Amino acid sequence: MPGMRIGAADVPWRAVAAVVLAGAAFGAGWTANGWRKDAEIAELTAARARADLTTANQAIGELRAASADIRARADEYRGISTQLDAAASAIRKELKNAKPLPADCRPDDFRVRKLSDAVDAAKQAAAAR
Repeated sequence: MPGMRIGAADVPWRAVAAVVLAGAAFGAGWTANGWRKDAEIAELTAARARADLTTANQAIGELRAASADIRARADEYRGISTQLDAAASAIRKELKNAKPLPADCRPDDFRVRKLSDAVDAAKQAAAAR
């Protein structure tokens, strides 16, 4: 077993030091490259986030415009329906209080005019939809 034992003088320290130094240089380079790649990924992520923010802000603007349009049309509808309800109520009241016509009689001009007005109002309401 005397040949199995290696002494400190027999180890090529320069070669070991060169390998250790090369390994340390490789590890340092690997780490620096990782930092550089992490910075690039962070920059790409930030650019993507800015693009998404721009798209989201544009969509929010479109949504605000659409909601304002919907609100305006709903207000317009409320106004029209209030007017139509008042007109229909007045017509109902007039027809309810009117004297009935005999079966062989033709309606007078006033009643024909009121019926025509009611038909016109209904047509306008249908066209507004």
